[in-house]
Amino acid sequence: MVVNIYDTANEMSRQLTETQEFQNLKKAFEALKADEDAFTSFKKFQQMQVEAQKKQMQGQKPSDDEINAIQTLAKEISGKKAVMDLMNQERQVDQMLQQVNKTITEPLQNLYSEIMPQDPENK
Repeated sequence: MVVNIYDTANEMSRQLTETQEFQNLKKAFEALKADEDAFTSFKKFQQMQVEAQKKQMQGQKPSDDEINAIQTLAKEISGKKAVMDLMNQERQVDQMLQQVNKTITEPLQNLYSEIMPQDPENK
């Protein structure tokens, strides 16, 4: 029997949007967008991070000024309730996705289990 795992992945993607975790994240994002000041700062922070990551991927190092600007903006936005709520909801989604990933990759762990070091606490 041949299985198209991508169909399952597409169905999981659809189901993700129906989870409570995703719905809470979506509400938190909408609340952030409604706070114009927080949203503007958040977008600027995201853009600065993307630019720094691009530089790193190209083998360049962000300047000290760029790093300081990112850190300063990170401190500023971390004090905004709408941003904190969004980050908390992102953590919830991330925890769910980590558990899903663990479940999905369990067959790989089992396949290689005989060569993996054993955790003495989990025997």
